[in-house]
Amino acid sequence: MCPTHDSSKEHMLNKILVPIDDSPLVRNMIKKLHTTIDLTGKSIFLTYISDPYPPTIYSESALSEYYISEDIHRKSCQEFAQKLFEKYEKLLDKASSVVLVHTFSDDIPDGILKAAQKNKVDCIAMASHRYTGINNVLLGDKVHKVIVSSKLPVLVL
Repeated sequence: MCPTHDSSKEHMLNKILVPIDDSPLVRNMIKKLHTTIDLTGKSIFLTYISDPYPPTIYSESALSEYYISEDIHRKSCQEFAQKLFEKYEKLLDKASSVVLVHTFSDDIPDGILKAAQKNKVDCIAMASHRYTGINNVLLGDKVHKVIVSSKLPVLVL
């Protein structure tokens, strides 16, 4: 152990928020998370952000057969979030607890920050989608927005 090592800092990151989606990048990040952070005794908050508004379907009929109510939309989003949670929870067996946090927000970085604040986490661990060029301009860099807006440490993998 280094003489300057402060063992009290080892326990500072006990509650970690991990935003999830269905991308291979996030799956790989979660698989590697235990090699970056010792998950023993940690609580992981898997966070899925859903758009609060159902998709708008335009058709010739005002009562389109494709209309999705807000209730059906929210239920569908919750079911999808639960499937992701079950998929990723298996990869985090070294953590002491894994909790699903499902948030509705039309702005993903804002939803992540609100979930972090609500759950009083110590850190946010994110996968960077590494958009470049025009995709970065059009899609924005969600990780960058979280980093500059968060008062918490953000681990980007």
